[in-house]
This record gives sequence, C-alpha cells and structure tokens, in this order.
Amino acid sequence: MTRKTMAAALVAAGIVAGPAAAKTELTFNIFVPPTHFVWPVFEAWADDVSAATDGEVTISFPPQSVAPPPGVVDAVRNGVADGGFIFNGFLAQSAPGTMVTQMPFIDRGDSRAMSVAFWETYQDNFADVEDIRGVELVSGFHLGPTFLCSTTDNPITTLDDLQSRRVWALPGTIADTFVGMDLAITASPAVQLQELTSRNTVDAHHGVTMETIVAFGVAPYTKSCVEMDSSLLSASFSVFFNQRAWDRLSDAHRAAITDLSGSALAARIGAATDAADDAARAQLEEMGVTFSPVDDGLLTAMQAAAGDVTQAWSDTVQAAYGVDGLAIIEATRARVAADSAN
Repeated sequence: MTRKTMAAALVAAGIVAGPAAAKTELTFNIFVPPTHFVWPVFEAWADDVSAATDGEVTISFPPQSVAPPPGVVDAVRNGVADGGFIFNGFLAQSAPGTMVTQMPFIDRGDSRAMSVAFWETYQDNFADVEDIRGVELVSGFHLGPTFLCSTTDNPITTLDDLQSRRVWALPGTIADTFVGMDLAITASPAVQLQELTSRNTVDAHHGVTMETIVAFGVAPYTKSCVEMDSSLLSASFSVFFNQRAWDRLSDAHRAAITDLSGSALAARIGAATDAADDAARAQLEEMGVTFSPVDDGLLTAMQAAAGDVTQAWSDTVQAAYGVDGLAIIEATRARVAADSAN
C-alpha cells in the first residue's frame, strides 16, 4: 500500500482527520442600537444558521452600523457588509413593490401577521419582476402599528382638532395622506421627533410605534393617542445579502439559510415586535397616556386622502410590472384581517 492510499484509508476509517471543511463568515449589519429588541432575534437566527450548517456558515454583527440607514443596501451591494436590512421607504422609488404592506389601513395590530403577509405577498407578486440590484432578498418584517398622538393635555378627538395642530408625520404614506388633508405638517426622520416635541415645535405626531415612543424619548411629551382598528401605517423592512456572497455559498448552505429566513424569520421578528409594543404600551399607560377611539369624521377624512396614496402606488406598480395594485392591496387587507390576533 502506498503512503497516499494508506492515508486515504486512515481518513476513511476515522483514525486520521481529513482537511477541515471551509468556513464562511457573513457579516450582517444592524443599524439600530444593541439595546433594540431585534438584536436577540437576529442573534438567535445566526445561531440557528450556524447549527444548520454544522458551523460551516457563521453570521457575525459589526459593533456599529457600516452605513446610515438609507445607505445600507449600497453598503451591502459594495461588500462593506455581507448582509443587512433596510426600511422599505428608502426603496420606494427603485423598488415600489416593497411598499405593498405600507399602504394605508392594512395593519390590524398584529406584527407577526403583518410581517409574514409582507414577505409572502411580495414573493407572490413582485419577487420575479422587481430587481434590487446586487442583493438577494431573504426575508422581511414589520414594526408595529403607528399612532396619532397629542403632546398637549387636549386629546385629538375630531378633524377640527387635528387641523388646528402642528403635526409631525413620518415621510411617505402618512405625510402624503396628511398633505392630502391640507394639514400643517413637519415630515422628518423619526430620530428627530424627540427634539421637535420637547421644544414644542409640534403638538401632535403620527408615525411611530408604542415601542419607538418610549425608546426615542418621546414618552414624556405624549399625553394621549387615537385608536384605530387599522393603522394608517406600519413600517416594513427587507432583509438581504450581497448577491456575490450569496452565490458563493453552496446549494446546501443557501437552502439552510432560506429555510430559517423567509416567513420563519418574519414571524420571529414580528412576534418580538408585538411583545415590545405591548410592554411599551403598558409603560405609557402607567405614565398617564390615554387612548381613545378615532372620531368617525376624522377617520373618513383620513381614508379619503389615503385613497389617493393607494391609487398612486397602484398606478406605479401597474406601469412598472403590469400588476393590479389595488387588487393586491385588497387581498392583503383581507389576509391580514383574517390572520391577526387583535
């Protein structure tokens, strides 16, 4: 027996270890602080990926974001990180299909249902026709429903009340709806809301979740909020990897990550969102924040203005992809209503 064949026999018998399997480390960018509730979910997902690939694929997280939130896709596309997630509002122009569940009055207060509905609706209607250059989408998720809130002792109970306010609105669906209602608004990123409310620059806000009101330091300036059966908006996010990094993985490793991502990861993050929002709402109620049902006249005015937002999006995806946007939205509303626990 030659030296070469003897070595091969020893390896086959398990007496001598063969060469170690090549390991791949994928860096995954998270732009929110480590105290944010999504961190443990992504860390658990990374642990599961490692286990499913026998440690041959690991996912690590840079200690700080490699790019500002609007630039995460560009950073991943350019290889600064191998993966990440982005608010779909930043993709609205280049990938309008990602906005499907950010259309008005879909969210029924169940972020798990919303997250799964976003991912599966996008896959069914847009994944084959919409190209986000340089990245591979693997999942998506929603944060919780947003609330219309007053920063004064007087709650917002009617359309007249809202029309008398200086309102902060999240850019996109909410700001566009309020512009259609001829409201005086300040539209800016949510990170600016604490400064605007603390300085009395605005006296109402709409566009942040219960958890964000607490986490962003807006709670001390929030006195009351309006309840709606369906929220005007909840924010959705896409999860992705650099296309080159994804393509370098073996078929088996891609399949393992796909199984743990998609609807499964969407459901995990959605459930964590629901828990975080429930805890934040309890904290706000302990602080004296009150919640009251929306006035019928105010809701009707919001729905009328929101209809223009919905139609504009539908026209966009019809022109770009030849799909019936209004039909997709109605089907998604029905699905979310059926699947939501609230």
